[in-house]
Amino acid sequence: MRVYLLSAGLARLADEMVGLALVLFVLARTGSQVLAGAAVAAYTVPSIVSGPLLGAWLDRTRRPLIALAGNQFLLAATTAALLVAAGGAPSAVVLGLAFLAGITLPMTSGGFTSLLPRLATDLPRATAADALLFNAAALGGPALTGVLAAVVGGDGPVVVIGVLALVAGLCALGLGVPPHEAVEHPPLRRAVRDGTRHLVTTPPLRGATLATVLGHGAIGLLATALPVHVAALGHPGGAAGFVWAAMEVGCVVSLLSLRRHLPRWRPEQVVFATVAASGVALATWPLAPGFGVLLGLGVLVGLAQGPTLTSIITARQRYTPPTLLGQVSTTGASLKIGAFAVGAAVGGGLHDPAAVFLLAAATQVAAAVLGFAASSRRTAPSASRGARP
Repeated sequence: MRVYLLSAGLARLADEMVGLALVLFVLARTGSQVLAGAAVAAYTVPSIVSGPLLGAWLDRTRRPLIALAGNQFLLAATTAALLVAAGGAPSAVVLGLAFLAGITLPMTSGGFTSLLPRLATDLPRATAADALLFNAAALGGPALTGVLAAVVGGDGPVVVIGVLALVAGLCALGLGVPPHEAVEHPPLRRAVRDGTRHLVTTPPLRGATLATVLGHGAIGLLATALPVHVAALGHPGGAAGFVWAAMEVGCVVSLLSLRRHLPRWRPEQVVFATVAASGVALATWPLAPGFGVLLGLGVLVGLAQGPTLTSIITARQRYTPPTLLGQVSTTGASLKIGAFAVGAAVGGGLHDPAAVFLLAAATQVAAAVLGFAASSRRTAPSASRGARP
């Protein structure tokens, strides 16, 4: 597990650096805000479509480690090409490179996570550790990017992303995961259809996925509203990063405190409870009289959100057969990325941060209610290694 945590952790840290690093890099090389925003969109949008296809392919390839390592080597190569292209090549080349890197984005999250049932002897503990990696990367990625950009300039974060991806890929090749058995697989098109059908027709998995996707869309609403609100409180808009960091700190504290107790409840029930609780916590943000209080309320939201990621990963493992786990994991990641992008677009068109916070809070509560309703039919039997009665 140590090699897995190192490989997945480095890959996710690089992934969390990309969004901010692309903006700073393109601005430094070209000075174009339009191109910077387009580059981030080109990196994010392809994964919405590619997730199900990549997951189905990952489930059928005999050597998934090569696929995961190749994904990281592709990111390393793309960053090297960006360093050469940006500022001198046409904008289409920069956007094309960002698009190429973004196609395989779901592999970094769902792809690695799909290995856990075959790798871990204590699956609940390993799942909690895997979720902590996400939180740590989300906390450290933007911070590391900002420090590097301030110290060495916009090229620095891009270079570090390439190095992290290269090392992550090499570590992935060293994982002790046996290859898939040589069995006959259905056509890729049918496999995508079967995996999607499983996700939609398995009530607890369907409900948990719906709640987390809508809940992540609500977090996307905050992307533009939070900097505006922070500026209204008398601080630079960039200080919004400290609020995001405060949320991640709350997530880590909550998960470390509760991870031993989570197996007592069904994972989808934990998802519904935590998504609703984070919505209630978000509703307090318009009441913050100052930045310090807002930071504290950010920690509060994180405390409520903490077990959500562990629980959705556990739900996928419990209710999905091993032959579909890679696809279900990457599809779930794609849906969340897409929901965040939609939320950010909607939030960008609203000019009152307080109203956006309340909308995000209401969306999360509604997500929990809708997820619970979608899971209320007879649940499917446990289907994967590590499933609990």
